Amino acid sequence: MDFLTPILGSVTGIETAHWKDILIFAAKVILFAVPFAAMGYLLERDVIRVPAVHRVLKSAILMIFTVPFILFGILNFFAPRLPDAFWEKYPVLESMWIMEGTWPPLVFMGVIVLFVLLYLIEVLGGDLTK
Repeated sequence: MDFLTPILGSVTGIETAHWKDILIFAAKVILFAVPFAAMGYLLERDVIRVPAVHRVLKSAILMIFTVPFILFGILNFFAPRLPDAFWEKYPVLESMWIMEGTWPPLVFMGVIVLFVLLYLIEVLGGDLTK
């Protein structure tokens, strides 16, 4: 077992000290996802038999989790054209500007909007057989 860490490090390029951070982050992701998986199991069951209130609740939860990503895409789309005064006023947002060019933010937002529209059509329509 003493050779496992150096082998993993040489294959992945990750230093030994970073594995602890990676495992802690993975555990946090799993712990964050478990409540939503449980909620999805309790609310969804079969969409055809789910009451309209639960369909609206599922759609609201979807919007709560997708709107920040759409706003992230909007920030990255307009970031090159924003004045320096904006970045001085909101320095935290500057670290979120990670996409260069016009197309990556548009594609990112397009995929999210397409997912939201398809999800809303299925959930609000109540028909998952199509």
